[in-house]
Amino acid sequence: MVKKLDLWGKVGFNRIIIGRLTKEVISLLGLDRSECDIILWEDRLKYIEKHIIDFGDSIEDYEKHVELIPEIIQNPDYIGKHPNSRSIEYIKRIDRLMLVAVRLKVSGNLAFRSAYPITDEQLKNYIKAGRVFDVRKNK
Repeated sequence: MVKKLDLWGKVGFNRIIIGRLTKEVISLLGLDRSECDIILWEDRLKYIEKHIIDFGDSIEDYEKHVELIPEIIQNPDYIGKHPNSRSIEYIKRIDRLMLVAVRLKVSGNLAFRSAYPITDEQLKNYIKAGRVFDVRKNK
């Protein structure tokens, strides 16, 4: 089991390793780079927090999904690249579909960008456009 992300009330942590870019993801997306860690820098918390409103009135739902960011990265249902090719998108259904965006670069560790819920319709559009791939059947 993947360790949950515990950010509540933490300040001054600088950075946390929240996952790893794996050979499988590199191969699936045709990336020309090696495996590396995925880092959450403390200053990115504001990019998570701005999506609280996307969870409606449920702070508990928001917290649950944020805590599972490492699980989403390690065991996504869908994986893809943003159309601008500058980020990897890990998507997993928890209670709702959650997208975790990670900045893509050719070397060094990767950095978490943001995380937010998406709709089923958005996911269907991403799949239809060939932007994301269902990786559940490959496991």
